[in-house]
Amino acid sequence: MPPFVAVCAVDEIPEGQGRVFQAAGREIALFRIGGQFYALDNICPHRGGPLGEGIVCGTEVTCPWHAWSFDLRTGAYTFDPELAVEKFEVRVEDGQVQVAV
Repeated sequence: MPPFVAVCAVDEIPEGQGRVFQAAGREIALFRIGGQFYALDNICPHRGGPLGEGIVCGTEVTCPWHAWSFDLRTGAYTFDPELAVEKFEVRVEDGQVQVAV
């Protein structure tokens, strides 16, 4: 497993929303849903839209460009799970959200 990298403080991401962070040269979309944190590659595979700016509903995020939806828990595209964005492991330590990148 890749090393964990601190990307932000827990309170930087409001409940039910996502933010984009840089970690290890990658754009990571980090979401806080129901007190849990989820991290996906920020780039939608359809046309490169920014998933971190998408609309969150439950445990899905919808790309703001062309409405492709992805499961935050797995990275799978809602209509074809074979199409997925990369998902990253997340942990919280000492008030910091860390992502394995």
